[in-house]
Amino acid sequence: MAQQTNGLATQPFFDRERELALLDGAWSAPGAQLVTLWGRRRVGKSTLLSRFASGKRSIYLYGTRMAERDVLDSLALQIARAFGDDYLRSAPFPNWEAALDYLGRLAKTERLLAVFDEFPYLCQVTAGLDTLVQQWWDRIHSSSDLMLVLAGSGFSFMEGLTGVRGALHGRRTAQVEVHPFDYFDAARFFSELAPADRVRAYACFGGMPAYLRFWDAQLGLQENVLRTLLAPGHVLFQEGEELLRTEFHQEALYASILRAVAKGEERPSDIARAVGHHSADEIFDHLRRLQELHFLRREVPVTEWERPRTQRVLYRLSDPYLRFWFQYVSPFQSFLQLGKACDLWERDIEPALDDFVARTAWEEVTIQFLWRRLAADRLGARFARIGRWWDGKDEIDVVGLWHNQVTVVGECKWTSSPMTEGTLATLEQKATKLPLVQDPLWVLASRSGFDRRLKQRAVRGDLLLVEPQTLFE
Repeated sequence: MAQQTNGLATQPFFDRERELALLDGAWSAPGAQLVTLWGRRRVGKSTLLSRFASGKRSIYLYGTRMAERDVLDSLALQIARAFGDDYLRSAPFPNWEAALDYLGRLAKTERLLAVFDEFPYLCQVTAGLDTLVQQWWDRIHSSSDLMLVLAGSGFSFMEGLTGVRGALHGRRTAQVEVHPFDYFDAARFFSELAPADRVRAYACFGGMPAYLRFWDAQLGLQENVLRTLLAPGHVLFQEGEELLRTEFHQEALYASILRAVAKGEERPSDIARAVGHHSADEIFDHLRRLQELHFLRREVPVTEWERPRTQRVLYRLSDPYLRFWFQYVSPFQSFLQLGKACDLWERDIEPALDDFVARTAWEEVTIQFLWRRLAADRLGARFARIGRWWDGKDEIDVVGLWHNQVTVVGECKWTSSPMTEGTLATLEQKATKLPLVQDPLWVLASRSGFDRRLKQRAVRGDLLLVEPQTLFE
């Protein structure tokens, strides 16, 4: 039985139950299946696909920018090895039409999985490959037992592939989007840390499996940061620049936009001025591109998310690793090249780390926790959308909506002092501006616990108290 064994399956594999279930569903469905799979670079697409292919009759082709002849030779060699076809070893495929037809014949009488990973690269090497695949699929799918997976990191390309004008429009039978790990799954890599330090580690490293695999469980948070993120020559020291070079032709402008947002510029007009432009219209396409690639997250008050137009638009970096990289690595690269990582940690990072967590991660972690509670039917309230709310005067960290009514209201504080009853009173006052249901769930998230009165109030059931240890119970 042919089986994909490119070495990736030996890496630690956590979570991904949802994604595997979607792929398994397509594999079990009758007839030919065409699945597209998308995810940011480093999110673990190849590891996921390798795990899924394990034990199946399968062929796996990883797209690179090598010449078409080399790509076809590689595909022929894989098929020859998997299916014992010695003829292919001496006479590789002359073109893509021949290669695709061969795959079609392999799937005539027995289920076959064919994975084209980084399909956009293959299409760059062979102009019109998407159209060739479309014509071939139209010809063979009705009489084939093939599951074809086309995977890629380019969101626009992968969406365009099956969009109205795409070559494969109307042919996709399933789609899978692979997201970074949330705080909980990321913490499996550093489960030896105390709960508060797990949150701090997530704020530094984020949820990309390719970054988390560098975590050394024998070391603490400081040592791991010093040996990876702040170490010249390490992958994570260079990764921010590498991502920009890979994704963008105008690298400098995109880097300037991300740097401005990392420094606290959130409104489009302020971001534009920070990068030397007069209005937000001049960088609109750049902001949209960064949003498509999940570098930036566009936010509006959660109660306005259905409005086609709103003036209350903010942008935030969506990746915790990039937040840390732009805050503490990019501005100090020359200093760090001098071997000054310990000095930077002691003088600039450690004293401000909890402020950094409060500003960039604690609210996000709390919302992820609430989604997990909701999925497990352990919340006591429902919401279909959750996020921040603000007007010209007040801001609320967590607001959950169900049928445009507010069912969840929360405040997040990452401070060294316990929360007091006054925090809840202030939150209740601000929430009078919202369309509250009769009995909303109040949520307080505190790094340092709560005073006695809040704990007593929580017994009533309409107040949820969240501490770092709560996140991992």
